[in-house]
Amino acid sequence: MSVRRVSARASRRTALSVRASLVTVTFTPFGGGDSIVSEVTKASVLREVALGDTVPLYSGMSKLMNCGGNGNCGTCRVIITEGAELLSERTDAERRKLKGKGEDNRLACQCLVGGPDAPELAQLKVTVTPPK
Repeated sequence: MSVRRVSARASRRTALSVRASLVTVTFTPFGGGDSIVSEVTKASVLREVALGDTVPLYSGMSKLMNCGGNGNCGTCRVIITEGAELLSERTDAERRKLKGKGEDNRLACQCLVGGPDAPELAQLKVTVTPPK
């Protein structure tokens, strides 16, 4: 398994200006394979980090038929394997879409990672889930 490192450029694309410590986010495909490591230097939406670093968050028709980050479709579901405490609380949209799923399941479009309270050199590990 190889790891591709990418810069913190995705976190610079967000409209949030809250400064945070460096958070390393590792995205791994569900069935295994190459991981993509992103570095987040300010509070950022997890979906934007993933898409900015070309993480295959969507596949098949969901590439075209997703809600664009509004929490309506559930196609950006990920599993948090480490560092769940680094994310914002579940939103109402997540509670509706992930009903019956474990607390480790999150919608990437609804998660804020980083922020002023993030510990220095924190690690977040995310498994990208397969399509429905």
